[in-house]
Amino acid sequence: MSKPHTLLPPGNGLSEAFLMQHKEEFYLLLRLSFALLTGMHGAQKAFLMWDFPADQELSPLVDVAGWVEAISALMIAAGLLVRLAAGAMVILLPVAYFVVHFERGLWAHHYHPEEGFTTLHHGGEVVMLHFLIACVILVLGGRKWSLERLIFKKELL
Repeated sequence: MSKPHTLLPPGNGLSEAFLMQHKEEFYLLLRLSFALLTGMHGAQKAFLMWDFPADQELSPLVDVAGWVEAISALMIAAGLLVRLAAGAMVILLPVAYFVVHFERGLWAHHYHPEEGFTTLHHGGEVVMLHFLIACVILVLGGRKWSLERLIFKKELL
């Protein structure tokens, strides 16, 4: 029998050892990066910051989405009830995609015939990317670097 061919070295590479040794820190970096970007996005909607809403009338759902994003981001960053916060995002993001972005698909830029290229007419690729990351955080929770583990010695959810 011949050995199977693989593109990667079998299990003991230096990069694999380094990544496995620091997986909790890499996950913390993912969680904090997600929280920062989500928090900024939510704050923009909740507090009408950074030229948002760009002179367009908004649905009250935008306020709700902004507050859910901002509060969830704080919880995920702090490591408090991380799964609850990520679960809220997992519910919110598909709703945002289908209500706001679906008609334009997943494309990064959408040309609006009357308005040209505008940020309010982008596709849903960012929403779907946030959804996928929120799913990962929902499954993994706060893990080692969370206030829940520091305070309660376990994750509550």
